[in-house]
Amino acid sequence: YWGDYLPLRASALKDEVVSVLGEINAYLIAFFRGQLLVSVINGTATGLGLGFVGLDFGILIGVIMCFMGLIRYLGITLCWIPAVIIGSVQDGSWLVTANAAWWVFPLVVTVIFVFVQQIDGLFITPKIVGESVGLHPMTVIVSVFVWTLLMGGLLGAILAVPMTATVKVLLRRYVWERRFRADNAAVTEEQFSELQARTGVPEVSSVSGE
Repeated sequence: YWGDYLPLRASALKDEVVSVLGEINAYLIAFFRGQLLVSVINGTATGLGLGFVGLDFGILIGVIMCFMGLIRYLGITLCWIPAVIIGSVQDGSWLVTANAAWWVFPLVVTVIFVFVQQIDGLFITPKIVGESVGLHPMTVIVSVFVWTLLMGGLLGAILAVPMTATVKVLLRRYVWERRFRADNAAVTEEQFSELQARTGVPEVSSVSGE
């Protein structure tokens, strides 16, 4: 009942505002649900990768990333930092010998994070989040670049999909649907004129209800 508390008098305008905000809100809910699923997938993949290379607490870092990944980029960075620190002080593993340089294991950890994020950016997020908000995967990829340029850096990348979904709602309601109705009305008038010409029925002022 949040619409009852909008500072607008009961009118067609208020009904329209409530309808638009409700539709945008539905897209945002779908977006965050999709983002949660993406975060769980990325966290699971990262944890398995860190555990596979023998990083101490690698599985735990993956579990934390399942939740921190909701905050895109920032959450991933906050998980990457302790993983790199652990890798730099850990006394090797089955993959990296104890005699290797101190930076080798952190490099392996970083490669795992980068690989998972590349797969996420190219396939996982566009597929899951894009479908959840009704956007084509390629639209999601392009929107990230566009909003990053328009809003600058991290904020644009985080808000790219919600902003694109909002623009889609506004364009569909106030541009595409109106144009579609206008085109249909024009086609109806043309078809009625053709019917008049064929049957010889005299013209009337309106075709509605006929």
